[in-house]
Amino acid sequence: MRRKHLGYILQFTRSDHGGRHIHVFRDNRPLGVFDRRDGPIRGLETVWNADLREAIDRFIVELNERGDWI
Repeated sequence: MRRKHLGYILQFTRSDHGGRHIHVFRDNRPLGVFDRRDGPIRGLETVWNADLREAIDRFIVELNERGDWI
């Protein structure tokens, strides 16, 4: 599933490697990963801000509604 929230493109793919995480992009450029257990990782911690947190929170609500993130 791929969605755009607050200018960030957020992507969750079930077929990806193990562990629940969200890939984050901005302007077609990868920023990093939000991991279910560890939070912002792999580059995302350097660009972390309130807007990105809100975008991820919104996306997680969508994923939970679909039963993907739980």
